[in-house]
Amino acid sequence: MIAKCANPSCSTPLVYLREGKIFMVESPSQLGVVGLAPMGPKAQARVEHFWLCGPCSLSMTLTYDSQQGVQVVRKVFQSLSARAS
Repeated sequence: MIAKCANPSCSTPLVYLREGKIFMVESPSQLGVVGLAPMGPKAQARVEHFWLCGPCSLSMTLTYDSQQGVQVVRKVFQSLSARAS
């Protein structure tokens, strides 16, 4: 169960779902010997849920990397003038 914001430097407890953003991350639960293919005919994916509080979700998001797992990263904002040129 999600208890607090996924940002390690934030301790905001999850009280209401109406504020912030919930992320669902699906990752393979079992990898083959080489690490490329799931084992068995129907390998199950593991689903984990993460929550960023309102203030953190304004400037941060989550990413998933198979080597490092789920990480909280800053959003990259581009100005409209930079995209127009």
